Amino acid sequence: MKEYQLSYIENLKQVILLSDTASDLGLDAEHFLRARQEKRGRIRVLVEENTVLLRKHLFPLLDDITTASAEDIAALEEFANALMPNNQDVPLAYAIHNALIVYARHYRLRDMLIRELYNTAMTLFHLNSLIEVTDPHRYRWKMQMLFGEAAAYIKNYDEIEDPEIRGYIHRSMGNLALGYNTGTLENGEKKMQILRRSLQILTDPVYQQKTPSLPWETYIYKSHQERTTGLSFLRTGMASPQITREVMESAEYVWEKQQEMSRRTGRPLSTRWRVTYNTAQYHCGILTLRQLLMIMEELYMQRDVSDFTDEGNYTNLFLPTMYAEYLSKDSRYKAAKKEVLGHMYRMMLRYVRSVPPEKMTFYFVRNLMNTFLNFIEYPDGIQQRDFLLQLAVCRNPETFVYLQMTASVSRMILNRIIDRKPELLIGVLGCGNTDDVLASREKLAQLAYDSGMFHNIGQLNFTRMTTMAGRNWLKEEQELFHYHVQIGANILKRCESTKRFASAAEGHHFYYNTLGGYPDDYDPKEHENQAIVDIVSLAAYFTRLLDDTIDYTRTPLTLDEALRKVAEKSGTRFSPAIAGLLQEMKDELGEYLKDGRLKAYETALYYLKREDPLP
Repeated sequence: MKEYQLSYIENLKQVILLSDTASDLGLDAEHFLRARQEKRGRIRVLVEENTVLLRKHLFPLLDDITTASAEDIAALEEFANALMPNNQDVPLAYAIHNALIVYARHYRLRDMLIRELYNTAMTLFHLNSLIEVTDPHRYRWKMQMLFGEAAAYIKNYDEIEDPEIRGYIHRSMGNLALGYNTGTLENGEKKMQILRRSLQILTDPVYQQKTPSLPWETYIYKSHQERTTGLSFLRTGMASPQITREVMESAEYVWEKQQEMSRRTGRPLSTRWRVTYNTAQYHCGILTLRQLLMIMEELYMQRDVSDFTDEGNYTNLFLPTMYAEYLSKDSRYKAAKKEVLGHMYRMMLRYVRSVPPEKMTFYFVRNLMNTFLNFIEYPDGIQQRDFLLQLAVCRNPETFVYLQMTASVSRMILNRIIDRKPELLIGVLGCGNTDDVLASREKLAQLAYDSGMFHNIGQLNFTRMTTMAGRNWLKEEQELFHYHVQIGANILKRCESTKRFASAAEGHHFYYNTLGGYPDDYDPKEHENQAIVDIVSLAAYFTRLLDDTIDYTRTPLTLDEALRKVAEKSGTRFSPAIAGLLQEMKDELGEYLKDGRLKAYETALYYLKREDPLP
């Protein structure tokens, strides 16, 4: 690699280490705040240095990739590959691999093209996992094109002499299935058809004899692993008998191989593949739901809480999520297993608290987000609102501080509205007139506060991007981050304790005049609590201007500067009535800001130091 590439990777590692708050937890709030400010300053220097390195050396080369030397190309390939372990910087790896495709096409380098088609598609697979719950098709179509083009070179198989490149062709044929989810009948059947064809070729002795050096058993094993993802198709009830049989066959194949490897190496059996095998048995009628749940409970009790590998993530995070999903299939079990699931949720929070920053891979975040989307809330049990707040504080106290300050400013604005312009709140919480508004002050203030606390909860999905980015964001990342509003709304609207805050999560970046912001399909008229959304939108923007806790690359503004920024956007981004009231609150805001941030850190540390994180 080039010197600047090595420097970039080293700086990125330092950013990840500095983002960890574990070493500061023994401090009181005042010293914790100072320690975080000092580390943020160091992160800012590293981010600026990395951004300069990319702008000076990398981006000009990518923009004119066809003039690159062979040495440059070799270094780029090595650099891009070095960015992928633990998902250190997938978006940048994607940009590099994409440029290498252009280079390979320009110079008609067939072998390189096949390899880069595969690599680029794999980076897209990781990016797609971030937004799969809201827009599963954003990258899938391009993954299909890239894997498909690489796989199509099977027709030139005999012309290709390099065994490694032949391997990329086989891997692309199987990974083409990654371009299809199993949420619909059409996609599910297409995915299974692709895997069926891939396995036919992989098990064909003709191909095995042509390239005996390839790891054929590994390819076959991986293809069977991928075919077991058809279990999600089975859960929809749409799978045909043929697909059900194929999923069961693959689950059994993988489980037998797992047992064989365990006997040979002495390593413990994989919990993931044991659960996959037993789940397939349930869908085939071999196991009852009661038996499946008992097996999951037994496997969960054997977990290693210090295992932060993908296997550990599965057992500590995804297994409870699967357990909750299957509990939902029968109300009797759902009621009977409340304490068991509550224990799993408490242990899950402790696990997430202890995960080192460098282990927060895309796989980890995906498992965590699946927990939210399958969360079971009991009226007298653990509430999703408490669960989410604990996750926000334990993964990034600074984000929690920002949320609490936004919540406090939202409540201050709400109270000022009731005192000066209560008519703005007619319709919120069913208030039919100003008398209702005045009588509901406490409930309205609580709604404004809670909406501020939860408005940005979808950002948890982008934790690595927001807290461990070693450079300024690329355009691709800025567009990806827009999805945090829909992700947050989808999470919040599922449970009784949080559904009232979903509007604020979805609409806080949408402009008051409807001519800007996102998401495009947000309609303020459909939300009866839109006035609360307008309040939170303003409070969130105002609070962000005053702090750098969630954007290390920006210098915080003074109170006067922030108020001027808000005034500039009055009537466009923000309600002019609410923006006008904020200007009147300068003294009150100044008083709050004297120690508001410090108190928010005190709250964050209080939660972090509690032995039992949930009430």
